[in-house]
Amino acid sequence: MLVGILRFFKGSVRFRATGQSPERLLNLCAQRGVALWNARPTAEGLEAVTTARDYKKLRPIARRARVKTKMLSKRGAPFIAAKYKGRIGIPVGAALGAALLVVLSQFLWTINVTGLHTVSEQRLRSLLTESGVKTGAFKHTVDTAQAKRDILLQVDEIGWLSVNICGSHADVEVKEKTRKPEVEESETPCNIKASEDGVITKITAAQGVTEAKVGSGVIKGELLISGVNLTKQNTVRYVRAKGEVWADVISKKELSLSKEQEYISLKENSINRSRLNFMGVQLPCSLSFRSFAQSAFTGSTSVFTLNGNPLPLGLVTETEWELEPHRESCTAEQAKRVFDTSLLLCELFEHGSAEKTSKQVKIEETAGGFLCHADYVFNENIAESVDFSVEE
Repeated sequence: MLVGILRFFKGSVRFRATGQSPERLLNLCAQRGVALWNARPTAEGLEAVTTARDYKKLRPIARRARVKTKMLSKRGAPFIAAKYKGRIGIPVGAALGAALLVVLSQFLWTINVTGLHTVSEQRLRSLLTESGVKTGAFKHTVDTAQAKRDILLQVDEIGWLSVNICGSHADVEVKEKTRKPEVEESETPCNIKASEDGVITKITAAQGVTEAKVGSGVIKGELLISGVNLTKQNTVRYVRAKGEVWADVISKKELSLSKEQEYISLKENSINRSRLNFMGVQLPCSLSFRSFAQSAFTGSTSVFTLNGNPLPLGLVTETEWELEPHRESCTAEQAKRVFDTSLLLCELFEHGSAEKTSKQVKIEETAGGFLCHADYVFNENIAESVDFSVEE
């Protein structure tokens, strides 16, 4: 390998020697210190390779050996330099390009983040930037250990983090914490009380003394299952009451809607603005000073690659869309559809686990809009654990 590199910089010439005794040329070259290699006989004589400097010494030796030499090929740095001798821009450009690559290799080009599931990648990249791990940072001044400590202190969801810099690329590997299941503390005694007013339809007491009956009405805060047990020996034992108490609960919902509705729609008019992102520095590629009175913005970022490898060069495109305000009058039929959708969402998110047993909806039209009154009866679990302390 090293010999090949030295021969490339010296330059090499492959030649053919023809005559009565070309083997004599080999002996004379050995005596005169002319290096030959890859010598092989041919039908016309022999072929061999020597350095560009020794090939100049070969002519008088060939005359003495009574052979003729002919150059077959030449390769190496001296011949390449001679070829581009009159084109000074090519070697200068190559030298400047090599110097630019050396300089740019001292900075971070790309940052790859893996292992995220619940933590936002945008949030993590923002914290990495604050800690100095960012595109365009001088990699020899990046303190990966300090960045790791800062992020672990600020993000509780992350249990392990690694920042590795390899060349001009940084790999950030994250492992999030596994959430521990909530374990109910069984040592603390508690009662089960009603969380809402209602009529009891079902009681399932796993532990404790039932203080309510099916069919009876209860108010919020009333005792349903007691954690105070009286044993056969007339002693008191305190336990943590457990169970479910299902009851029919009345729920009311009121909604309103104005007759005059204002909304904003997106028009087809848009303005694109592009910026060249190089090592974290953004340079405008297009100038546009025009803007809309009301607008919304969307953006995208593309990174240039070379042979599948990302480069520290990309294009950031920002699009401004024109918005148009509208005013429309709401009809009774449209108001009904809006109320139906809103009530459905309330049922889903406010009483998701409950069973709807009754629903009555009344819509009234007023001078300025519409009013909706909804009366529900939900069958839901109203059991609520309330801890109490025991003093000796």
